Amino acid sequence: MGSIRSLVLASVVPFAFAAVACGDDGDQGSTVEAPKATEGVMPPINSQPAAAAAPICASAESVAEATKEPSNVLLVLDRSGSMKIKLSNSETRWAATKRGLFELLANLPATTSAGAMMFPQGDKPVDFCSINATNEVECVQGPARPPKAPRCTSGTYKIGVGNAALDGAQVDKVKAYVEASDQEFYYGTPMAAALGAAITAQQASTLPGARSVVLLTDGNPTDCHTDADPGANDIGRVVAAAHAGATSNPLVRTFVMGVIDGTKGATPENLSKVAKAGATGRTAACESTNDCFYALNASTFQNDIQKAFAEISLQAFDCTFNLPPANAQNDASKTNVEIETSSGSKTVAKDANHQNGWDYLPNGTQIQLYGQACQDMKSDAKAKLNIVIGCKTVEAPGNPN
Repeated sequence: MGSIRSLVLASVVPFAFAAVACGDDGDQGSTVEAPKATEGVMPPINSQPAAAAAPICASAESVAEATKEPSNVLLVLDRSGSMKIKLSNSETRWAATKRGLFELLANLPATTSAGAMMFPQGDKPVDFCSINATNEVECVQGPARPPKAPRCTSGTYKIGVGNAALDGAQVDKVKAYVEASDQEFYYGTPMAAALGAAITAQQASTLPGARSVVLLTDGNPTDCHTDADPGANDIGRVVAAAHAGATSNPLVRTFVMGVIDGTKGATPENLSKVAKAGATGRTAACESTNDCFYALNASTFQNDIQKAFAEISLQAFDCTFNLPPANAQNDASKTNVEIETSSGSKTVAKDANHQNGWDYLPNGTQIQLYGQACQDMKSDAKAKLNIVIGCKTVEAPGNPN
């Protein structure tokens, strides 16, 4: 077989769950470029002769089954005061977020592992800020603002509900933890500190499974800058945290959901960079259109959050597979993925746009199924995913060259 060929990994970033909002009208983070995708080499496959599976081509040489990886997801929720801003249906962002989250938890299998963390942390709720008659955050002058050091330091952040199997008791713990902040108004949006802490926690997790963070935010980083550190609100620090997770061993992907509401919401360009850096860009070219993240529009919030959670669940909670053990003879340009079900086998195209197919994860040792390919695996309990060696890789239309 041909020599091992280098493969440029199409994805940039990994996963846990975080929700962020903007508290006070503090200074907004500046925009920086996300780190570029890293280059990797596909690990060789230790496979058997391709006799059992239908051949993709006459030169098919071997086939090996890929094993499914369980999920290990941290939900990180922003509870800053701006989450109390009302949507077009008069429901608050916070209430709508809870509803979407709780629906997701109710529909996930009990074998899924998940936990939750909220931010800001380190400060008590404030009583000098509220949502005014024009549906904006308003803070009265006079009262001292909370000190920045506690909420803007990663070491402050603790997991509210540790990751565990999502049985009824675990779901109830997550719901109670989140609902405890229903009447509280927190100041600032220390996004970099919170995301950094979440990724560190996932890296240290002893639970098995594909590790992810899901970040839900309604704003940009605010209220961490000081004279000694004037760049503390830069979005680049959030991007760096996501990139660190996506390039670490173990891999931690970061999924990003953000409220889009004009000047009252998040900046698409900023959140798109975070998602791309976290290895969860939604298409190969999403950076050019600033839609690497999942946008929650104020006018269609409930529909958007349900759709976003549904799409994220297919990646964070399902359809991550481990490549078989490596040997020294594989050619990444002659590697294919095949779904074998009770009704037969079909080849799944490699899809860098992540719509319906498969792609490598940044660690090079796992692949992710997307869209209908993932649904096909989920709908058949006896389905198997095979890695077939020896035929030119089948590419989805529109894949970048």
